[in-house]
Amino acid sequence: MIRIYMYRLAAAFLVCVGMAWAQTCPAFVHKANITHYVDSGATLPVAGTVVAGSNNGGIYKSALGTNAPTLITNTTGDHTNSTDITEDGQWVLYNSGGIKLIRIDGQFKTSVPATNPSTSDGSCNFWWNAPSGNLEIVYRASGDKVVHSVPVTFSANAAPTFGTDHIICQFTSQLEFVMGCAGNHFFAREDITSAVVNFGPVMVTLPSNGTAATEANEWHPAAASIPQMGCMCTISHNGAISCFNAGYDQWCGCLADEACLLRHKSFVLLPFQEMNAPAVAWLTALEMTMAVSVNWAPRKYLFLSSTDSTKGQTDLSSNFWSDFKDWRYTNDTSYIVGDLDCLAYGNCANNPDSCAGSRMPDSGTIWLAHYPTNTWTMILRLAAGVRLNHPAVWINQTVHTITPLPENRPEYRGIPSQGSYVVDIRGRRIVSNSTTALKLSPGIYYTVAPSGVMRRMVVGY
Repeated sequence: MIRIYMYRLAAAFLVCVGMAWAQTCPAFVHKANITHYVDSGATLPVAGTVVAGSNNGGIYKSALGTNAPTLITNTTGDHTNSTDITEDGQWVLYNSGGIKLIRIDGQFKTSVPATNPSTSDGSCNFWWNAPSGNLEIVYRASGDKVVHSVPVTFSANAAPTFGTDHIICQFTSQLEFVMGCAGNHFFAREDITSAVVNFGPVMVTLPSNGTAATEANEWHPAAASIPQMGCMCTISHNGAISCFNAGYDQWCGCLADEACLLRHKSFVLLPFQEMNAPAVAWLTALEMTMAVSVNWAPRKYLFLSSTDSTKGQTDLSSNFWSDFKDWRYTNDTSYIVGDLDCLAYGNCANNPDSCAGSRMPDSGTIWLAHYPTNTWTMILRLAAGVRLNHPAVWINQTVHTITPLPENRPEYRGIPSQGSYVVDIRGRRIVSNSTTALKLSPGIYYTVAPSGVMRRMVVGY
């Protein structure tokens, strides 16, 4: 599938750049004073496994924090457009000439009985916490308008078995890129132009009676502020938080959106809206006041023009373009994984995707983002010229902290804290020292050291 990116006219761009950069952003916008790491696998407070496809074929795996990719046996030559991993880290789902499952050790490679599956980007993934009580595999049929689901059962030492294929969504317009399905919630980009939707993300409440969802089951924002474009949709495993790359939302000082030519340099987390929720404005209400988080990428990927060190790509003649994409939530709600594409090009008139150019060294690397503190870690890369894509991560939630490796080089945007502090799961600073920790309300928190090292803290009910 060809990705289409559109740009606004110069007038809209000038308004955005000339005025919005000076605005004060809400606390949930992680634009400044963040920590990011640039060394592959250098520092992670969690253990687990990352899997990803490659442009040369094959599905690779690596333990988190090691950057030691190895080819999963029996996947040589497989070119995936989707990858997912079970919440126990044992089974990998992907689409390569058909939807397949394989155990992480390369055994029991099995074709999923799918009805004419699509071959487009992000066309399959797991359905987390499905109302049936079973783990299910969701996939788009050819044409990307109909979404199917197949229940799957795993055994300790045997090939998986499958239930009855059934349709869960049937739209009149095409879906694009990655999607998310959890509980009774479905989140994807729908390519339709109407009074309520404009080539943007849609939140769909799946019917409880098992019938297929249609456009009638979508939550529609107020027509005066419909989402403009936006892509790479995914959803947390509990179905509560939707994640996507914003489109033309023109909130340039606080949101790295495409209207200001920043393209995919941030992801936006929004609370899922049920189909009968009030029709509030997408930008001024949902994003500006109700967002769970807006996370900006590491600064080195915002510096797209040699004449501008603060705004990123402000013209179409810069010689460097980067694109964070293919988001997937992990089984730990505070971590999201994606891949990075970097391209060197010259004077592309409209669409960087169509430009002939050489790949930059970081192209095809896999990144894990801890959204409460906006810490981005490059967790996997292969040799130059071999690009990884469509990652998925399993996090071992019984292991919370790994000692930082000595070669880690932290970089800061803004002035780093002079001492440790505590943030809640939305990244809001709660206390300045550990003596008041006992006063915290029940929930999940993170202590953040001056070096950026995080420790997960659970306050019980």
